[in-house]
Amino acid sequence: MKKMSFLLVAIVFVLGALPAESAHAAEALTFEVTNITIVPKPPTCSARGSKRTMRSGDAFHITWKSKGADRMIGLSDGTTEWPTKGKQRVAIGVVGKHIFPLTFITKHGGVETCEVKIFVHPKKD
Repeated sequence: MKKMSFLLVAIVFVLGALPAESAHAAEALTFEVTNITIVPKPPTCSARGSKRTMRSGDAFHITWKSKGADRMIGLSDGTTEWPTKGKQRVAIGVVGKHIFPLTFITKHGGVETCEVKIFVHPKKD
């Protein structure tokens, strides 16, 4: 602890010995604002699945909503447009992890993506 306080005192003395003229010799900085661009905020979104896991061949529901978006794509093939608020029943037969990205888009180009994840287990016999 004594070494740390000695080191601190030594640093203060060294800094005190430096000339203070360099701090006062700096020129004043001036700038001019020529253009201000207001960018609309991106849409907000929320999406959830009715289940986190399910069995192969079962179905679950995806529910989504957005504030500020004009359209949503991505639930089925990435090009089909959906409303910005809705619910869709989805059945999955393939075992494994599945991610459904829902992309909400504004008319000004703002984009926000929400994901719904589901894990599908093999069907019980």
